[in-house]
Amino acid sequence: MKYIGKLDVNKLGKYKDKIVTEDVIITNERIEHIKEHHPELKNRELKFIKKLLKNPDYIFEDRKNKDTILMVKEYRYYNKLFRMVVKLNTNIEAIDKFNSIISFWHISKKKLEQYKRNEKIIFKMIDNTE
Repeated sequence: MKYIGKLDVNKLGKYKDKIVTEDVIITNERIEHIKEHHPELKNRELKFIKKLLKNPDYIFEDRKNKDTILMVKEYRYYNKLFRMVVKLNTNIEAIDKFNSIISFWHISKKKLEQYKRNEKIIFKMIDNTE
């Protein structure tokens, strides 16, 4: 298990008062999953996970999975968009559990536009330049 950082609760909409902790982790199993299922990612790009958590361009509510958010960030220097799935801990009886990164990968601009049309936006960065 690796500690990644903290969620900014002010960007979480309805989840602001639901989450038990702001802390986010990623397990070794999830890191291996990402490397195995998304081989196009380079090791240096995995370092963007922390940056995305700290400064997302968009946060969407995941309609398919309860208490799960989708975070998206564009890195213009690399001309790439990244999407990260975070499972939120909203179980008051599991206060020793963290919010956890489930997956992370590249997406296209077309896919981001599809999310913007079809998913509920929880947070949008006003100026998403980097």
